[in-house]
Amino acid sequence: MDRPLDTLLADLDLPGHRAVAEHWLELYAKAGTVPSLAEIDPLHFHRALPDAWIVDLTDDGRFCFRLMGETLQAWYGRNTKGLFYQDLFPAHVVPVLEQQSRRVLERPQAGFQRVHTNVPDGAHMPRAFERLTFPLRDKAGDRITHILGNSIFNRDAGEPAPECEYWYPIP
Repeated sequence: MDRPLDTLLADLDLPGHRAVAEHWLELYAKAGTVPSLAEIDPLHFHRALPDAWIVDLTDDGRFCFRLMGETLQAWYGRNTKGLFYQDLFPAHVVPVLEQQSRRVLERPQAGFQRVHTNVPDGAHMPRAFERLTFPLRDKAGDRITHILGNSIFNRDAGEPAPECEYWYPIP
C-alpha cells in the first residue's frame, strides 16, 4: 500500500528504524532529493548499525551487499560483503527481493515491510522480521544505485505486530 512519505515516522515503532529514517529524511529535506551514499553518516544511527545494511545495484543489474551489520551477519551465518542476493538467499526468494529492490530504486520510494520469514535460522522456524529501505544516489549524484536498509528479526517483547507492507513514494 502506498502512503505519503510524511507518514513514515508514524508507522515506525522500533528505535533502530526510527533513527535510520530520521537521518535519511533529514538529508532528503536539506537537499530536496534522494541523498547520496556519501552523505550517509552512520554516527546519526549508531545504535542501529548492527541491523543496518547497504546493497549496490551492479552494472549487470544484480544486487550486491556492500555492508551488513553484525546482528544480520550472525543471522545469515557469514560475512555478506561482496555477496549477491543469489549467493545468500534461496532461489525462490531472490525474484521477490529483486522486485522490491528495483521498486525502491526505480520509482524511487522508501519501503517498510513487517512479515514472517524462515530464512535462515537454525530451526527454520518463521520469525517476525521488519525491514526498512531507502534509495541512495551514487557518489556522482547522477543515478540511484544503492539501498540503505535496516532489518530487525524477532521483536524484543510481546506479540508480533501485524504484517504490513507500506511504500512511500518520494516526491
